[in-house]
Amino acid sequence: MFKRVMLGNVCRIPRRSFFGVSKPQSYEISKILNGTAKQVYDIVSQVDQYKTFVPFVEDSFISQRTKDDLPMRAGLLVGWKDIVEKFECDLICVENKEVTAKSLQLDLFDNLETIWKFQDHGGNKCKVDFKLAFKFKSPIYDKLSSLFAPQVSEIMIGAFEKRLKQIKLNESMKKYQKAKL
Repeated sequence: MFKRVMLGNVCRIPRRSFFGVSKPQSYEISKILNGTAKQVYDIVSQVDQYKTFVPFVEDSFISQRTKDDLPMRAGLLVGWKDIVEKFECDLICVENKEVTAKSLQLDLFDNLETIWKFQDHGGNKCKVDFKLAFKFKSPIYDKLSSLFAPQVSEIMIGAFEKRLKQIKLNESMKKYQKAKL
């Protein structure tokens, strides 16, 4: 049937598979943003607002909060072309420091985790470390995602950076209008 192939000390038995065995994918980005750790943390932790500024997010909600009113469980309805999926995540929010989200639905993903870390960088700047790690259950989704996941990470950071600029502009406009009065 199949011939065994020796690669050094490893024996590889060829097998037929259209997609092959999918592996977990992980992408990391670090960036300095013009805003404080608190400002960036506030934007990332307000998951219910994602629908207003994050590409591909058609709906977003917070379904559970801690006794300190921090988001503890949240969900997204994500769409791209004809693919629409809804999922919920457990959140761990460390105020002004970190937001971690882990998917609860295991029908779409074997695992999905995002980690945002924030650190003041002086001069009203913040260092943001973003990590996206996932593995789809579907080999088709896994293969598709491997083609565009690096760009999605960049798009995500870009969306949050744009939102930060928007919020800072709105705050400046309010201060200006108050000063005029």
